[in-house]
Amino acid sequence: MAQFSYKYTTESELFSFDFNPILQPTETLTTATCTAITVQGTDTNPSAILYGIPTISLGKATQRVAGGVADTTYRLIMTCGTNEGNTYTVTGDIPVYSPSEM
Repeated sequence: MAQFSYKYTTESELFSFDFNPILQPTETLTTATCTAITVQGTDTNPSAILYGIPTISLGKATQRVAGGVADTTYRLIMTCGTNEGNTYTVTGDIPVYSPSEM
């Protein structure tokens, strides 16, 4: 699991997952889906932080994340399919803070 740096509630930024270490030499990512859950704090609609759909480039899957509830940690769950029929999942946590807290 990746630990991303924190983000503020006012920010919109891209978070990337590098699948290259687990891909075979001829294997490429063909599909990507991302979900969000809360692991600390309260957000009744954690998927609202996901903007758009994930993009794939050079063995990495990237998701735009915006907003969020202050003092909440979200877990992004990125699942990708490959040209060889494999499915891989990588996760990463993002703590979210209000700009006035820092």
